[in-house]
Amino acid sequence: MLNNKLWESHRIILPDAREKMVSCCQDCRFFVQIQGKEEIRYGCVECIEKYRKFCCKVPPKIHVMEILKMVGKEGLEKILENGDPQKPACGKFLPKM
Repeated sequence: MLNNKLWESHRIILPDAREKMVSCCQDCRFFVQIQGKEEIRYGCVECIEKYRKFCCKVPPKIHVMEILKMVGKEGLEKILENGDPQKPACGKFLPKM
């Protein structure tokens, strides 16, 4: 079991899923800073179609008004729900370039 790449401590991990399991949200390209009027918060912008389909590059910092124009208040709340940098990465994880 020691040299088995499928075995990671107490669980079996398939090779293609290993990167997602050991990575955090802060290492994902969809995880960005959201600049508000008085504070900076973090969130996952994977739900915004133009970033999900790679029509344009995901910037490291986005102003909150741009997000409100794209997805509205409900979309902004959904983006900010996934704002924990130490949370394990989800199935939509793509490493930063």
